[in-house]
Amino acid sequence: MGKRTRAVFDFLEIYLLTFIFFLLIMSVAVEVLFRYAFNHPIPELFEISIYTFIWAIYLGAALAKRYDQHIRFDLLYVKLSGKAKLWIDILFDTLTSLVFLILLVPTIQYTVINYKIKASVLRIPWTYLLMCFPIFVILILIHNGMAILSNIRELRGQGVPEKEIPPWL
Repeated sequence: MGKRTRAVFDFLEIYLLTFIFFLLIMSVAVEVLFRYAFNHPIPELFEISIYTFIWAIYLGAALAKRYDQHIRFDLLYVKLSGKAKLWIDILFDTLTSLVFLILLVPTIQYTVINYKIKASVLRIPWTYLLMCFPIFVILILIHNGMAILSNIRELRGQGVPEKEIPPWL
């Protein structure tokens, strides 16, 4: 992966996610304080916490795929040979990519159509609030494609590409 590509992924999946997660924690903390200490709930903060939580889920899921850190049911998987694992990874990444390719166009259309609908309190167009899902789909398609190519290279004996180390390790 080139430096520019990595910088784009880092911006979306690390820096933007960190900022969104910070907004989530702060909005929940301030909302709890105002709701229970001062008996004065702030609806804007409640809405911010909902939307930042949704964005954090989708960007975090894309980040987990980037570093192959998703939780798996792997009781049988760990007992397989290296080649069998590669074939299973290719199969599942391909199936996931096909599903997301089918979802991509309707997702983008739905996101654009919802521009006229505004959030109830913040009055932000829903397009900005829903945009996390098309971004997630595109990121997953890219990460799956890179994983499939890497696994195919490894199956052919062309060497194992160096994997990125997750920033949390």
